[in-house]
Amino acid sequence: MERIRNKVNLKVIFVLLCICMAIPSGMYVLKGNTIIDLTSNFSFFMNPSNQILTSQKIIETTLFMGVWLGITIIYFYFIKRCDTIFPNWKSLIRCILIVAIIFLIILPMTSTDIFYYIGTGWSEAHYGVNPYYTSVNELMANNEQARQDTMLLKMQGIWSGQTVVYGPIWPLVCKVLSYLSFGNLSLALFVYKMFNLFLHLANTYFVYKITNQSKKYSILYALNPLILFEGLSNVHNEMLVVFFVLLAIYFLITKKKILPAIIMLACATAIKYFAILLAPFFVLYYYRKENMLRKIVYGFLWALVFVAVLAMCYSMYMQDFYVLRGILTQQEKFANSFFASIAVQKFDFAITFSKGCMLGYMLIYILEILKLVIGKKEYTWEEMMQTYNGLLLLFIFMTITNLQSWYFIWILPTIFWQRDSMQKLLQAMTAIAIVSTIVYFLFNESYIFGQYYSYVFAFLILLFMLIQKKKALKE
Repeated sequence: MERIRNKVNLKVIFVLLCICMAIPSGMYVLKGNTIIDLTSNFSFFMNPSNQILTSQKIIETTLFMGVWLGITIIYFYFIKRCDTIFPNWKSLIRCILIVAIIFLIILPMTSTDIFYYIGTGWSEAHYGVNPYYTSVNELMANNEQARQDTMLLKMQGIWSGQTVVYGPIWPLVCKVLSYLSFGNLSLALFVYKMFNLFLHLANTYFVYKITNQSKKYSILYALNPLILFEGLSNVHNEMLVVFFVLLAIYFLITKKKILPAIIMLACATAIKYFAILLAPFFVLYYYRKENMLRKIVYGFLWALVFVAVLAMCYSMYMQDFYVLRGILTQQEKFANSFFASIAVQKFDFAITFSKGCMLGYMLIYILEILKLVIGKKEYTWEEMMQTYNGLLLLFIFMTITNLQSWYFIWILPTIFWQRDSMQKLLQAMTAIAIVSTIVYFLFNESYIFGQYYSYVFAFLILLFMLIQKKKALKE
C-alpha cells in the first residue's frame, strides 16, 4: 500500500510542477492581457524588469530552474522505474494526456517563432503573397489593410523583414493553419497549438510502434521536458519534422517498405534540411545484404526519388533559385553556438570559419557513408543509428551557427537505438538545453551573438558526464 501511495504521489508532484509552469500564463490572462501584448521576454512571471540584475530576476530564475530540475529529475525516474510507476498503459496514457494539455495552455514564454509562423501563413492565405519572395514588412509597406492587421502586427519587429527560411511544406502548413484562424490572433495561436498537440500524440504512438511497444521509450519521448516546453508551449515546427522522421522509420523497420520511408524523409527535409542526413542510412540498411555495386546503384536510384519529391514540394513556391536562400540565411546568424564567441570579435572570420567547418563536416560524413558502402560487414539498424547519431551531434555542434535549444529535439527520433550511456547523455542534453536559458532570464542576453548560453550548456554537460563517471566507478 505504501509503495502504491508513493507512486501516486510522485505522479501528482510531476503534474503539480507542470502546473507551476502554467501559473505565469494564467496570471497573464487573469490580468486581462491579450495575445497581441504578449512578449517573449524570458521573464518567468511575464513581468519584465530592465537589464539590470534585480532581486526579482534572481527569484524568477531560481523558480524557473527549481521547477525544471524537479520535472527533469522525476522524468528520469519515470524512465528508470517505468513499470513500477506505470503498472499499466492506461495510467501512462492518462499522465501523458494531462501533462500535454497543461503545456498546451502555457503561452509562448521564451520564443517568438510561433508569431513568425502565423504572420507568414496569413500573408499567403489572406493576401496571396509568396512568402519566399515577399516579407511581411514589404507586404505592409504596400498594403494599407495589412498595416492594420493584428496577425501581421504581432510579427512586426520580430521576423517581419525575413522571408521564409524553412522548406516548402512548412509555409504550406502555416497557410492552412493561419487560414483556419479567420484572422483572429488568439484563435491562430490555439489552432497551431492544437496542431502540435495532435503531432505530439501521433509521435508518441509511432515511438510506441517502432520500439516494440516499449513503455520506457514512450515515456522518454512523451514526457521529455524539451518536447513539452518547446513543442507544446513554444509551438516549434520541430514537431512536424519529428513526425515525418518517425513515420519514415516506421515504414522502414516495421513495414519493411523503402518507398514511403524515402518519401516521408524527403518531406521532413522539406521542412528542415538536417533530415537529409538520414537518407543514406535508410538505403544502406534496406540493402545491407547486397554487394557494394548494388548498394551504389540503389543509392543513386533512391536519391533521384528523394530529389524528385523535394522538387515537387519546392515547385509550389519556386520562381527561381532564390527560394533556396533560406538555407544560407540561417548560417549567417550567430547565437548560442561556439561560433558566436568568434563572431563577437571578428564577424567576417566567423563566417569563413563556419564555412570551413561545414566543408570539414561534409568530408567526415562522406567518409563515414563510404565505410558503410564498401564494408563487408552487414550492419544492424542499431549500429547504423549509433553512427548517424554521432554524425548528427557533430552536425549540431560543428556546423550550426545559430544554435537554438529546440534543435536538440532532432536527436529524439533515433535515441532509442543508442547505447545506454549515450541515451542518458542525450536525455540530459534535452533537459540542459532548457535549463541553460537561465542566461536570458538573468541577463537578457542579445539574440544576435548570444554566447553565454553555449558556456552554460557546456558546463552543465561536463558536470553531468563527471557525475555519471563517478557513479560508474562506484559500481
